[in-house]
Amino acid sequence: MDSVNLKAPAKINLYLRVLDKRPDGYHNIDSLMQTISLFDELILERSDKIDLLCPDLENLPIEHNLAYRAAKMVAEMAYFPGVRISLKKNIPPQAGLGGGSADAAFVIRGLIKLYDLYLDKKELVKNSAILGADIPFYLGSGQAHVTGIGEIVKPCALPYHYNIIIVKPPLAVETAKAYEGFDQVKSGKFCLTNDNEFLLFQQIISDQDFIRSANHFSNDLEEVVFSWHHELRQIKRELKQLGAFYAGMSGSGSAVFGLFSPERDIEETANMFDVDRNKVFICKPVLLPPVN
Repeated sequence: MDSVNLKAPAKINLYLRVLDKRPDGYHNIDSLMQTISLFDELILERSDKIDLLCPDLENLPIEHNLAYRAAKMVAEMAYFPGVRISLKKNIPPQAGLGGGSADAAFVIRGLIKLYDLYLDKKELVKNSAILGADIPFYLGSGQAHVTGIGEIVKPCALPYHYNIIIVKPPLAVETAKAYEGFDQVKSGKFCLTNDNEFLLFQQIISDQDFIRSANHFSNDLEEVVFSWHHELRQIKRELKQLGAFYAGMSGSGSAVFGLFSPERDIEETANMFDVDRNKVFICKPVLLPPVN
């Protein structure tokens, strides 16, 4: 095998609770995460050195790119001669959709396949979490209850028979700034009841139970980010008015998503948004084969 083609999916935070700030400056979180059908595209080719080609990120030094850094990390764990990574970005950056972490995780997945590498799973999770807190999630099934800074990933089996509209306005939110703002506000309003927590994390959950649990979803970072960018609050309101059974910001934003029943005419609904001003994506939940 001389090359592998990969599609790295975005993710949404179905809910996000921000807990305490740690001595290392990171925050402990409690989140439910789902991969979705919005993909960056990667080609990994055998080479004698590690290189990255990405016309979409020409202004970002190669050594700062998570995909490149992931290849370097793997090289420290197992020998391979090199890899040429071609990356096409479709996931908007600074949107809370996990694009950079997805790219890094799928470079790891691709290198394992390209060179038939063995990587110790515990060491891989530990090292990848240092590289990016969402990367361990992307090494799993694409559905997980995530805690710690993101490195504690407990797979769960959620329904995936629903549609998603993502609206990304032309603005960016820095993750660090959002968490700094949260520390000043300290909202901490979100809480799942024990009943709803049981519904989410039991082995089998029905579509109806999932929708009922969604009434309790929230994102602790919304209050501060919405106070900076009022248009995000309006997008969330419009998604709810258009019939979403849940709408919220993903991660630290600036993307806002709505969850819709499969019976809904999703294309007609998506057309209600100003596509000249906003990027609008129609997606579905997707599942991943876990890295063993």
